[in-house]
Amino acid sequence: MRATIGPDLELIRQPRRADLGDYDWFDIEQAGTQVGKSRCRIEPDLFTVFSIMIYPEYEGHGYARAVIDHFKQEYSVIVADRVRFTARTFWLKVGFTPESIDRYIWQAQGTVLQGGVQSPQSG
Repeated sequence: MRATIGPDLELIRQPRRADLGDYDWFDIEQAGTQVGKSRCRIEPDLFTVFSIMIYPEYEGHGYARAVIDHFKQEYSVIVADRVRFTARTFWLKVGFTPESIDRYIWQAQGTVLQGGVQSPQSG
């Protein structure tokens, strides 16, 4: 899967491989140059981000925010798991709420979690 997520910014999903921990890896490319990557897990009712890394020489251009904004368009529940102390401010800025000291969550409006599974909110 290849998705354009900004001007000359692409998110490229790599095939899941057991030798890489059975994670879903995404390469982040700006005008054909890899500027970072993200390690995630896609499940039927949950999207988990374990890491998002922008290489130091490319930091400060909004690439990580663009990736998270794209994920928000695709998934109604996103968990940022194993959040480091230095990344907490980022997750708060992109609209996540702390669930614990190292786990932050974002839910699309109208989505509630029941027993860990997302379901539409009844009105």
